[in-house]
Amino acid sequence: MKIGICALTSNLEDALELCHSNTIINHIEIGIDNINNCEKLREYLDEIKNLGLSVGIHLPLELNTAEDINVIRDSWVDFVKTVHNKLDFIPIDYYNLHLGHVMTNRLNRNRRKYLDNTVDFLDKLRDIDNFKITIENNYTKGGDFSNIGTNVEDFKYIFQNTKNRNLHFCYDTGHDLINNSDYFQIGDKFKVVHLSDNNGKTDQHLGIKDGNLSEYMIRKALSSNSEYLVLEMGLGYVKKSSNHLKENYL
Repeated sequence: MKIGICALTSNLEDALELCHSNTIINHIEIGIDNINNCEKLREYLDEIKNLGLSVGIHLPLELNTAEDINVIRDSWVDFVKTVHNKLDFIPIDYYNLHLGHVMTNRLNRNRRKYLDNTVDFLDKLRDIDNFKITIENNYTKGGDFSNIGTNVEDFKYIFQNTKNRNLHFCYDTGHDLINNSDYFQIGDKFKVVHLSDNNGKTDQHLGIKDGNLSEYMIRKALSSNSEYLVLEMGLGYVKKSSNHLKENYL
């Protein structure tokens, strides 16, 4: 299992400096929020290579696979393809994404419809060579809009119905603390674990042992068959959390 940290292009320099001093880190997951970020990433290519880091990409939180207006959903497909083409100068191990959101009353009336929209979105990416996708569990707090991908049944339906064989699962411990579900029912789909802690109410991205994340949850996440463990937390928590992992779990 590779151990990684997360960064945006805006704090990538600080993240890479941290990688220089932390020998346990050999992977980085970089958030790409718009097309311009792709060229920004090119500036750090040599340093990433020199550090021997593998790279994952976290696509924008605004991306909505469940979008019901076809032309808008297809525009997100085109966006993902454009990002992939713009990043042809660096090997990308996977692209991670959240599934999106729907008006709560519509989602409650016909959840399957929006899961089918998601399957359609993911299937339109299956023809890209060596393009691996991880879909991440999320949480929702109700209100006018609700996220999908907040329970294991959503993911079971997607994996059962998609034609995309390069599709995998990203298990986020912080999101599971807020909206708990038995995601280990799809343990054979695990590829990435996002490890962070919080108070069970807000996605705070704390270091492990700084919130409500139990020893049991940590051990269960680490015992999965995931290829990547990403410390998805503020950079200030990484040193303490990575030391704790090294001393107690790895």
